[in-house]
Amino acid sequence: MAEIIETKPYAVRAMLINNERILLIHHAFRDRSLFGKWTFPGGRLDPHEDNPVDTLHREMQEELSVEVEIIGEVGTYYSRSGADYLIYAARPLGDIGPVQEDEIRDVTWLTPAELYEWHTKEKLQFGFEMEALSAYLKKYPWP
Repeated sequence: MAEIIETKPYAVRAMLINNERILLIHHAFRDRSLFGKWTFPGGRLDPHEDNPVDTLHREMQEELSVEVEIIGEVGTYYSRSGADYLIYAARPLGDIGPVQEDEIRDVTWLTPAELYEWHTKEKLQFGFEMEALSAYLKKYPWP
């Protein structure tokens, strides 16, 4: 029988949920093709990091200055470039900000319907955001 090898994901993202809204960020990229594109906050695992949850907590603190409570794992999704992103649902344990201005241009809270509208207008960065939201709503229905 073949041995199963666990590999760590390229990056983690948090689908931050508050009052039935989802937080999206607009990264401060130099790549003009990404201007106007939004996604969930998060980032890459550093070479010394093996625990995606630890990375998620670090990224939320660095990018958004907020501690989070993990609700659960939503799933692994692939960007258009083929990189794998492990997405967690989480709740902020306080106010967002200040944000890391050299990485984040802006933040916004959207309802699922608004996120779907942005999806149809191709305003989402990776292409997996709507699929991840759908998976979240199946696992963790709104109260």
